[in-house]
Amino acid sequence: MLHPQIIIKRGLKTTILLFLLLGFTLPLAACGSQTAWLAFDDESSLRQISIQGKTLAEILNNAGYALGEGDRVMVNGVKTDAGSEIILEAGDTIQVRRVYPITVHDDGVNRTILTSARTVGQALWENQIMVSASDFISLPLETVIDRALEIEIQRSNLITIQVDGKQITSSASAQTVGDALAQAGISLQNLDYSIPAEKETLPTDGIIQVVRVSEEIQIIEEIIPYGTEYVADAEMDLDQLKIIQAGQAGLSIARVRIRTENGEEIARETEESWIAQSPVSQQTAYGTKITIQTTSTADGTIEYWRAVTVTANSYHDTGYKTASGKWPVYGMVAVSSDWYSYMKGTSIYVPGYGVAVVEDKCGACAGNMLIDVFIPTDQYVGWHKTVTIYFLTPVPASIKYVLP
Repeated sequence: MLHPQIIIKRGLKTTILLFLLLGFTLPLAACGSQTAWLAFDDESSLRQISIQGKTLAEILNNAGYALGEGDRVMVNGVKTDAGSEIILEAGDTIQVRRVYPITVHDDGVNRTILTSARTVGQALWENQIMVSASDFISLPLETVIDRALEIEIQRSNLITIQVDGKQITSSASAQTVGDALAQAGISLQNLDYSIPAEKETLPTDGIIQVVRVSEEIQIIEEIIPYGTEYVADAEMDLDQLKIIQAGQAGLSIARVRIRTENGEEIARETEESWIAQSPVSQQTAYGTKITIQTTSTADGTIEYWRAVTVTANSYHDTGYKTASGKWPVYGMVAVSSDWYSYMKGTSIYVPGYGVAVVEDKCGACAGNMLIDVFIPTDQYVGWHKTVTIYFLTPVPASIKYVLP
């Protein structure tokens, strides 16, 4: 086989023929034309083209790659005017960035731009579409433009978030409350909720309240008081009491679900309750044995069947009749409604007041050892004293054995 260097000396035609016979591909430059490399956008593959023409536009057009309006051309990485004359050297690299349409939806305003910029960020900047770090952009700014694109921009709004006892002011480019909270780094967990709700649009006043919710189960014990059962004892004197069986408190247990919002209890629900220990009633014996007695008073000797100590208060005309339907006069007393049902019309002796008859009811006397004595307004003297009153004979048919 002949050495290529020897064949080259024989002339260009002989060299080409020999290379073809040997199966070699001859570069275009060897045919009397210099070549350059051509790349489109960010394609990794290169095309080899002849350098034929005075301008880049002519060279590319002659190579079968006509430029479109707005296409950007760089030579060896330097932006170059495609219409100006240029001298290329063999092996130079021409990069063409085609023009692509980008539809921008900017907070409800739509526009389409034609750009040969390499990235989305560069295209927006070249078209005076400024964005801030808090604005939402549907594509990253570093996205390479190699096709027609649609970009959505949501401009940030100032919002105030009330959360965990604090007030946070930030910018959000979200359309919903949930997205705004996410952008602010605030998460709703478990039962937490927001006002307005997550799926609602941002409120016009920009205020979002986050409500932290927690629920816990508590076991609550409650003492059940015991009652008293009274047992009559004919051998015991009237108004004598004796405990014959001690009472015992019971215990109830409940499982309660307690809900708190922002640390404050707003609801509790009993899920289950049961009696762990039933109460045991106290049994008390009371005497029913009545003994008629006499005693000397400032008003003479009286005969009585019962004597009890009470607090006596005075009252005067009220403009109303008594419970018995009579107009009040000196010598009338008022007792609790419970006593009145047994003692209506009963005569009693009140030291310092005299003999009186139960004719009226006293609301404040309920459940207490109290009576009211009536004194007419023109004779009124304020009373509030502890006295022993005597129930005068005869003994009534109906007796309230246990007082008060």
